[in-house]
Amino acid sequence: MRPSRSQSPSPRSSRLLRWLAALPLACVVAAAGAGAPAREIVGYYPGWKSAGFPADAAHIDASQLTVVLFAFLDTCWNGRHGNPNPAAGVVEVCHDAGVGSASNGGSDAAAAPPDGTLVFGDPAHDGASLHALAALKHGHPGLRVLASVGGWNWSNQFSNLAATAPARATFAASALALLRRYDLDGIDIDWEYPTAAGVPCTAAQVCERPDDKQHYVTLVRELRAAFDAAGRADRKHYAITIAAGATDKFIDDPNGSSRWLAQLADSLDWINLMAYDYHMPWDARNGHLAALNGDPQDPAFALGYDDATAVRRYLAAGVAPDKLVLGAPFYGYGWKACPSGAAADGLYQQCGGAADGGIDASASYPFGWLVDAGLLVQGARGDYDVGAHGYRRYWSEAAQAPYLYNAATQVWISYEDQASLRAKSRYINARGLRGAMFWELSGDSGHALGAVLAKELRH
Repeated sequence: MRPSRSQSPSPRSSRLLRWLAALPLACVVAAAGAGAPAREIVGYYPGWKSAGFPADAAHIDASQLTVVLFAFLDTCWNGRHGNPNPAAGVVEVCHDAGVGSASNGGSDAAAAPPDGTLVFGDPAHDGASLHALAALKHGHPGLRVLASVGGWNWSNQFSNLAATAPARATFAASALALLRRYDLDGIDIDWEYPTAAGVPCTAAQVCERPDDKQHYVTLVRELRAAFDAAGRADRKHYAITIAAGATDKFIDDPNGSSRWLAQLADSLDWINLMAYDYHMPWDARNGHLAALNGDPQDPAFALGYDDATAVRRYLAAGVAPDKLVLGAPFYGYGWKACPSGAAADGLYQQCGGAADGGIDASASYPFGWLVDAGLLVQGARGDYDVGAHGYRRYWSEAAQAPYLYNAATQVWISYEDQASLRAKSRYINARGLRGAMFWELSGDSGHALGAVLAKELRH
């Protein structure tokens, strides 16, 4: 509590405050750590990978988590959902999520669910995965399981849903029915993105509006009212979180104002900040995927592609620190044909596009894959911080980020590792943020990254 004028600090406490202010940030964090609250550790579970990565204790270490987010459910509109193919105009028929036609075992309903209804993307497996995730709570009573709705592929109907009062009411009712049916603890909305849909609409459809962000505030406000009323009846708290972009394109509305964001946060438990994908393989010049701090040597430095800048933007918009959960990627990206450059490390170079390696011959390099493939091996302190198979591991002190470079093949990889997560954990604790989120659980096959977050954030 801040002292009043009649409770001003004593000379002794004033000296203590001056002494603490003079300490390095790391020392202050260490001194405060013992009494600091446990932070949220939020991990997304990729539902579409359930066949090879089941939602069980063998694949998910629930002791390292406070929240699991199942990704993804979708919403129904005009009896259909999914990722519209702009060329063919094809979208899938809605698959009921067991809240409107439970008797049919999750098969297509005889009548299409009302607009705004939550639906399964994979009716054969999603329900079983939700049950399995909820079962993890039995041995870990502090764990919560939320269902995440949308994502990159399935955000194309949020604009219609949020703009329509009956659809918003249907969304809230079907969400509550789902939570009760599967013993879940809340909903995470991953709208990518209000006013700027990532996946284009099919012809003659609408999937973005200039007033999406104000409609988003209305949607979440009504959802909060419905969840609070249900929570009083059920004697539990139903959480509402969102996944949010890290740049000013998300933070500002079309008029350049960020006031809507604080209004949105008022109805949320917290915001999962997608603090990654700052640089991606289709960029002509490579760079850090998820830098903690901006590097003045980065040609894109002025754009503010780093975590600290993103957090400052949210705080400036009026979002409280304890409403922010900082995201981290458990994957990396690779570029090919990257010259070594003056520093001989391939950083910030004009490259030849996405690398051909990684998982499924793509440019994605999950941390677990880098370890399993032998590109990273353990160093003296036990971290996977030594490059192998022709790769050398580098560390950017400015960005607090690792990277790999193979001078012979000219492949350059940006990724997250144990050292960068320690730096981000220190930042989270020092700034009083709510915790850390990561995408996604299958990228940490050996639980090495999760172990760092659990140690650093769960005091």
